[in-house]
Amino acid sequence: MEILSLDSERKIESALIEGGIGIDSILIPLSYWNDLDLVERKLLSKKLPYLLRRYTKYVASMKRLYWRAGKIKYNWGVGKMKKMSIRVNTGAWAMLGALAAAHGVSRCFMFNYLLWLDDIGVGDSIVETVNLGVPRFHGVYRMIWTLNLQENRIIREFNFDPNPMTDQSPYHLHRHPT
Repeated sequence: MEILSLDSERKIESALIEGGIGIDSILIPLSYWNDLDLVERKLLSKKLPYLLRRYTKYVASMKRLYWRAGKIKYNWGVGKMKKMSIRVNTGAWAMLGALAAAHGVSRCFMFNYLLWLDDIGVGDSIVETVNLGVPRFHGVYRMIWTLNLQENRIIREFNFDPNPMTDQSPYHLHRHPT
């Protein structure tokens, strides 16, 4: 007799930041690349951690970039793409991946979206408001995919703690009566 063993508790688990910096590839529009000078091109490969510190809270709490939970939106229709190597630790790569998955877009799409936010100056208008008095990142991020086969539904959820909309932040300063 053969036995079929199913275990829903299995998961992949490893260190978030695995030592040094790794090299990953990302696609950016060739038109964007051609507009950069030599110094900007060199700095672009190291820009991801800066973009994540600046925009993660904003992007995590905004309306999702793609409306279809069962598909991934790629950078189609932006013209030719250039493959670029970026130097980044596994934690930053994982954060980019979580943000991208929660929005239903590719990592390349999310990276280009973060570049676009920075280019149009969104950071200048939100950074002080969003990051004032609290750490630049939330404490915990959860990316949950729910595949409900009975109801033919797919749901992507992206939760973070502390959530300023529903929780009291542990960094909240209590006012003492004077």
